[in-house]
Amino acid sequence: METINWRNEFSVGVEEMDTQHKKLLAMINRLIEEQHSLTDPKTIADLLTGMIDYAQEHFRAEEYLMAEYDYDKKSVQEAQHKAFIDKTVSFLSASSDIGPNILSAALLDYLGSWLVRHILTEDMQYKEFFRNKGLS
Repeated sequence: METINWRNEFSVGVEEMDTQHKKLLAMINRLIEEQHSLTDPKTIADLLTGMIDYAQEHFRAEEYLMAEYDYDKKSVQEAQHKAFIDKTVSFLSASSDIGPNILSAALLDYLGSWLVRHILTEDMQYKEFFRNKGLS
C-alpha cells in the first residue's frame, strides 16, 4: 500500500477536524512506511494503541461539535466511529496471535480505506452544515 497524501478534497472546512484528520493519516502513513520492518508484535500494539487513543480523541471532538450544533446525522457518525474503534481494537488483540506481515497488510488496507472513505463520504456531509453555522 502506498502512503496517503493529504489532498484539498479531504478538507471538511473545519480547521480543527482537518488537522486531526491529517494526524490520523500521518499515523497510518507511519505504519505504511514501516510495514516491512514491523516484525515485533509489541511495536504493532504500541502503534495501534496510539492510533486508537488518538482516534477516540478525534471522534469525541467531532461528536461534540455535532452535538453542539445539532447535526442530524450525529448518531450515524457515532455508530461508524464505534465500529472503527472496535475493528481496530480487534486488530490490536490479534497482533500477538497473527504474523505481523499478514496483520499489517490487513490492518493497513482497513485503516487507509476506512479513513479516506469516511472523510470523503460521511464527513463531507457535515462540511456545508458547519459552514452554514459559521464554523471554519
